[in-house]
Amino acid sequence: MRVAFFTPYLPYPPDTGGKTRSYHLLRALAERAEVDLFTVVHGPEPSSQDQEALRQLCRKVILYPLVKSWRTRDRLRRSLTTLPRSVDYFHTADSLAQARRDLAAGGYDVLVADEICMTPYAELLPNTPRVVLRQKVDHQHYREIARSRPWGTDKVLDSLEAAKLRRYERLKMPLYDAFIACTEADAAIIRRDVPQMPYLVVPNGADLSSFSPAARQPGEPVLLYVGAMHYYPNIDAVHYFFETMFDRIREAVPNTQVQIVGHSPPHDIQEMARQPGIQVTGSVDDVRPYYSSATVFVVPLRLGGGTRLKIIEAMAMGLPVVSTSVGAEGLDLRDGQDILLANDPISFADATVRLLTDPGLRQHLAQNARQAAQRYDWDKLSEPWVELVLNHASGNKGQ
Repeated sequence: MRVAFFTPYLPYPPDTGGKTRSYHLLRALAERAEVDLFTVVHGPEPSSQDQEALRQLCRKVILYPLVKSWRTRDRLRRSLTTLPRSVDYFHTADSLAQARRDLAAGGYDVLVADEICMTPYAELLPNTPRVVLRQKVDHQHYREIARSRPWGTDKVLDSLEAAKLRRYERLKMPLYDAFIACTEADAAIIRRDVPQMPYLVVPNGADLSSFSPAARQPGEPVLLYVGAMHYYPNIDAVHYFFETMFDRIREAVPNTQVQIVGHSPPHDIQEMARQPGIQVTGSVDDVRPYYSSATVFVVPLRLGGGTRLKIIEAMAMGLPVVSTSVGAEGLDLRDGQDILLANDPISFADATVRLLTDPGLRQHLAQNARQAAQRYDWDKLSEPWVELVLNHASGNKGQ
């Protein structure tokens, strides 16, 4: 059984939410089938060590280097075409021509497109079963971002992108034979375009063999936020936290520290580290020491789709979590037992203070959270997805 697996980034190291999900689904599939990984690369070529880590899983790892920019002037130029810029960004005429040659020589039983933006590559195998992984509902994602932005170029461009993506999804989803969503809510929206298409909901998870509870030493109270800081919903969440909640928390617990962990923080986020007690780390090799040393994990997200695997990682390590409902969307968690949910700044700040000042409540949530995280082990979550792909591949035998 041979699978062509297309991703919009090299899924290693698994240091962002998207890459972590892609890596674990790829790894599970590669244990049951021959997988050739096709991935696009913007910027420098990935290290030989990262490529080798994936070659240990896959039969082949094929890179398509691209030279494209996300600068405002380039986004403006792409706005003049009907193709969504978030699709255009991941292919060129040369990459498609090379992929066509590679696929023709591969003898594939099924193709997996990781995200709707990989559809131009999926279209190169019209007579082979195709499965698409939807990490979010793309048009809704851009619509929410556009609504949250102040008036200006970015708001207009994101509104236009949402409209283009809505049209693109409606046009292209019927090309696939099945889809995978992160949440039932996402699946319900996607099914409006393809009501008869088979699908699975596979929430995000954690590698429970790597993320396990650690002993916490008494010390300064530390709030932790983890996320890729080039991603607008994370940028918005950090600003929302500091502009509307942090002063209230510090007033109640004056020695509270904050750590913001994630690669590519923009300048305005980096500047926050000038304030006493605030650390902005940028990229880190291993996030687990930060989970281990934190007191409370905060998720003040207002935007986004899918499920937040960082919540599962934090819970797996026995770290109590305060989140908005948006931040915990798609997770089967009990408010007040596994997690504290709060949807306005005052409630969020007060819930955080409760955890900082009540060791018994922290321990109660941490114990329940670790137990809840057991349901989100990647090994368990991946089994139905692998069966779906293999079943579609089997239906293609002899073609």
